[in-house]
Amino acid sequence: MATSGSPEWTARALLFSGRPDPTWPVPKSAATEVHALWAALDPWSGAPSAAPPLGYRGCILRAPDGREWMAFGGAVTLTTPEGVEVRSDVERALERRLLNTAPPNLLPPLEF
Repeated sequence: MATSGSPEWTARALLFSGRPDPTWPVPKSAATEVHALWAALDPWSGAPSAAPPLGYRGCILRAPDGREWMAFGGAVTLTTPEGVEVRSDVERALERRLLNTAPPNLLPPLEF
């Protein structure tokens, strides 16, 4: 676990309305794997699918420097101070890898 003041990678599953979503630290090794998956993805064409108003709405990986990857529905969006980039993840490999970093029993069973 990171010590006070040390930056860490964090993930969050967007699940709930009206209560906090599950958030957990992500080991740097897993974050590196997610970043490698991102680097291998092709650009997305068109607008990403809209998430439903209730239920599972995707997952987010936040880097210590503030970059955020949001994965849902076969698209991954990277948001940085420089802008936004969307890539295609039809197999949802990045999304699954990130969700698999959650501690046991933190997330309900997810189907997609």
